[in-house]
Amino acid sequence: MRTFFHSYVLIRVMRFSGQACSLILIYFFSISSLKASEILSADTTETITNQKNIKTFCETELNKYKSYYKDQNIADICKKATVLESCKSVKGSPIFHIDEKGKNDKAKNILVFSLIHGDETDAGVLGRYWLERLEKVDSRNNWRIIPILNPDGTNKKTRTNANGIDLNRNFPTLDWNEKAIAFWKNGTQSSPRKFPGYNPASEPEVNCAMKQIINFKPDFVVSIHTPLRVLDFDGPKIKPPIYTYLPWRRLGNFPGSLGRFLWVEKKIPVLTGELKNDLPLTASPFELLQDAIGELVQKDLK
Repeated sequence: MRTFFHSYVLIRVMRFSGQACSLILIYFFSISSLKASEILSADTTETITNQKNIKTFCETELNKYKSYYKDQNIADICKKATVLESCKSVKGSPIFHIDEKGKNDKAKNILVFSLIHGDETDAGVLGRYWLERLEKVDSRNNWRIIPILNPDGTNKKTRTNANGIDLNRNFPTLDWNEKAIAFWKNGTQSSPRKFPGYNPASEPEVNCAMKQIINFKPDFVVSIHTPLRVLDFDGPKIKPPIYTYLPWRRLGNFPGSLGRFLWVEKKIPVLTGELKNDLPLTASPFELLQDAIGELVQKDLK
């Protein structure tokens, strides 16, 4: 298993009853090999969230997005919805995921994050379509899809979460403390939409994403966004599969970004799918992209 998260310490100073007290939050992830069971308890579902409520929440949220199928099967899909322990947004909404197991003996694990940015609504359409399609085909690979990583931002149609933080700048990259705030000020002119936060991994949604990575052990990660019209690949230099709807590009990555956190530091490839402004008339581009990813992940991407 891959070596994983480095140790880091977040120190916050809080005031209570007029006296200063220090709250030291220590997140320690050993550099040595870890098993998911060493990080997560055996019961990985949120105990205070009833499965019936998870299913209802899943259906309500996914039904906000266009379906390309006439025979919608969201109810059947949402029966499989699960919430890892503590996977909640700032305001307490569950961050659910759905697994679809592949039929191939050499199946790889593909992890999909959709709606990291809450104002990129069409990302939710692609997340929903892939879930629906996986119910109808025999996949080569194992898929785990988190269709809504930023529920609070999605509800308010904001890029950031409820704390006003860009989740895709909050991952604890090794250079976060040195560069994240400086990059925000100089590279984005202190844009409120791209604020990385005051500490790395300060947001519950980012910690949920990290738990998903530990729990699922992906060979490949897909992050669905809009509207840059490219497939931004953080991974080894390889010839990509043929896919004409969007061009393959390498846009680079940033302090605190998922691409830097996973590929640069952990050597897990990340494909950031930046969709067009307008949805395609048919689901064909989304279908072909899922197949292209399935083809790509079968290659040696070390």
